[in-house]
Amino acid sequence: MRSIVNFFVRYPIWANGIILVVGIFGFISYSLNLKKSFFPERKPNTISVSVVYPGASPEEVEEGVTIKIEEAIKGIVGIDEITSTSSENLANINIKTFDDYDLEEVTTEVKNAVDRINSFPVSAEPPSVVKGKSLSVAMFLGIKGDVSLMALKKAAEQVETDFLNSGIITQVRLSGFPSLEISVEVEEEVLRRYGIRFEQVANAIRFNNRDISGGSIKTQDEEIKIRANSKQ
Repeated sequence: MRSIVNFFVRYPIWANGIILVVGIFGFISYSLNLKKSFFPERKPNTISVSVVYPGASPEEVEEGVTIKIEEAIKGIVGIDEITSTSSENLANINIKTFDDYDLEEVTTEVKNAVDRINSFPVSAEPPSVVKGKSLSVAMFLGIKGDVSLMALKKAAEQVETDFLNSGIITQVRLSGFPSLEISVEVEEEVLRRYGIRFEQVANAIRFNNRDISGGSIKTQDEEIKIRANSKQ
């Protein structure tokens, strides 16, 4: 080792030459072969299973669809975590796989397991099995100003629309502001005057603020969807 150091000390031109050659090859490799990304790409490892069940309550969706899918796929090798959501008219099951398993193979096994279920409700639509896609983040954009939060939200939604209409960006996610809420305020004196309890007001709002599917009517020429849409 000492002889090598002495050689480069006596002949520094060789050290400079080696550094120059390494720099040239490094630049060529960086320009042609090295994969570059401003934000690191993550390998997709999620699978989504969704089933539309028109006219069903969350309890009916869970009992008739969600639990059956969970039971069918829980023994598949490669699955790390299963989370599900049962809402009105829809069941959504999200599956997270281990990184060292092939997502394509796990997706095929999940689809086969779901297709083997023959006890879904008659009115439930065929399940949809979709594997996650690799998304590349383009940028983070912040909007601020001496205006109200609603004005900032409208400006952000306009920017979102412009990006999606550009034909280049396929997905935009907005964050940083709370969801819109409707506040109902009732004076206690008015309630006493008409003999109404606060629980009655709350129940009236709850029962009338609904979006309920009543199924569909099929004819030879068309299919009519029946829905009571009164949700604010």
